[in-house]
Amino acid sequence: MLGSAFITDVNWIIVVLLLAIVLAAVMSISHVAVAVVQDAMPILLLLAWVALVIALVEGAWILAAFAGVACIYHLALTVPRLLSARRPHWAATAPTLEIVVANVFIDNETPEVKARQLVDSGADVLVITEWNPKFAAEFDAAGAVDRYPHRLCDEGNRPDYKVCVASRHALEDSSQILDLGTVRIADAVVRCGDVDVHVMGLNAMAVVDPNGFEEWKAQFETLIDRVPGFERPFVLAGDLNTTQFRPEYRKLLRRGVVDAHDSLGKGLTTSFRLAANGVLSSPGSIVRLDHALLSDGVTAMEVEDLDPCGSDHQPFRLVAAVRQHAQHRHHFRHRHQADATEPTAAPSPPLPSNR
Repeated sequence: MLGSAFITDVNWIIVVLLLAIVLAAVMSISHVAVAVVQDAMPILLLLAWVALVIALVEGAWILAAFAGVACIYHLALTVPRLLSARRPHWAATAPTLEIVVANVFIDNETPEVKARQLVDSGADVLVITEWNPKFAAEFDAAGAVDRYPHRLCDEGNRPDYKVCVASRHALEDSSQILDLGTVRIADAVVRCGDVDVHVMGLNAMAVVDPNGFEEWKAQFETLIDRVPGFERPFVLAGDLNTTQFRPEYRKLLRRGVVDAHDSLGKGLTTSFRLAANGVLSSPGSIVRLDHALLSDGVTAMEVEDLDPCGSDHQPFRLVAAVRQHAQHRHHFRHRHQADATEPTAAPSPPLPSNR
């Protein structure tokens, strides 16, 4: 009997803590400790299901009810990310842009392997975070001088946060390093069909660095404010140092962008390992910190994770369809014709006069 009571007490503690995490997420509470917990929410909330089963077996109905609330939130958090969004009709015939997003890891012990992987990927554009001189030398030695000669590299950022966007095709003159005060973005403009696409590389601050959370939050507040004004279409990609489950990320999604992995039902896939090698690397990747955010006019067709090749991040390959000007005009012409052929309601009879 004592054992049963002890298990119930432990379950209460677990459920109360989980509900506190859920409440913090719902109320968009932002703090460094909360942020780390929010990143792990899909994993932590699995405990709610264990608590629910035990509570039902023990007949602890009130506990079961509270555990059930946490379970419902877990479903609401995860199930939509397993469902693919419906693609727009224009995507089937639109030209595509293939982008590989890779954090090459500044302390990578095999940068030559990583460099060869990216050069051999054949992608149209590479978004490379933690760009560093050692990797750059290996990148060129692997053949990137010829295969990815067009580059926009942010050499003015801190060593661990430099970004380089490398392209097989010429970059437009409007390509630039955007310095938004709290955040720097490599904005490489490439041609896809008859449309200029902004491929924007970003490496956000890690919360584990000194004052990291404050700087990361300031960066995301800037993005939330400025993203609606970015020239479209664009792909904002890189190591954002956050999962999809922090409130700041959710606010950013409400500013008119779509997470590529979420849109393809792969929102629960992961990209970050605790270490590049050794014991801490053995569990594999545990959360997704590497993302691609798509504006209107761009839709994800395929996304797949690639081998880490000495990094603590898994790169991914994204194939994105880009809506063309002709398709855009056809869309609005079709809507206009539909509106014109829609039957109009007969005018209402005049109200009777009181005179």
